[in-house]
Amino acid sequence: MKNIRFYEAKKYKTTNYEIVDEKIYKTYETGSESDDYLGLEQLDDNALAEKLKQVEGWEYGAGEILEDYLILNYEGRKYYRDIEDVGTDNDIVMVNMDDPSNPPKEIFVTSIVFEAEPDLGENSPSEPVISQYPLEDILDKFYVYLHDDYVDENTSDTINSYVEFASEDIKDIRAVLSILGKHVYNVDEGDYIDIKIEPV
Repeated sequence: MKNIRFYEAKKYKTTNYEIVDEKIYKTYETGSESDDYLGLEQLDDNALAEKLKQVEGWEYGAGEILEDYLILNYEGRKYYRDIEDVGTDNDIVMVNMDDPSNPPKEIFVTSIVFEAEPDLGENSPSEPVISQYPLEDILDKFYVYLHDDYVDENTSDTINSYVEFASEDIKDIRAVLSILGKHVYNVDEGDYIDIKIEPV
């Protein structure tokens, strides 16, 4: 990745986004359930979790993703328990992080545009798909996730690539912006691949 710059996406001018710092926007993320995956996290209200364990109506999940869980629909939300853990010390009540009934989650976002470097193992800039590396290493290093892969921009622009980073913590977004103007690439260190972030 070279010539890394801030990308001010058109969507940042809409009412869904509020600028909160230079090159950083606040927005809200709502869940959307998928048939392909299930993102569960422990219910953070212990009293409610204990109450739900006593409620009748837990049903066995159906389908490949849900077959290992008991599911309870209670007051407009779905709750999950691992079948193998029911009645043990590991019996916890979980919620789907991507459930559309969850309240919108405040997140912070920023976007970059850069030139890919095929000679360093990245996809050609003319390809609409961005290389897994060093992008994945950036996500890991700065505790951010990919929020928008800008399909239209990456398909129509044969020179540059575009990505949007997101985090619930604005400090992570401030940190990832430190790659602006830098050269980011991976180096084979023998037993592992290391990310390099260098001034130009």
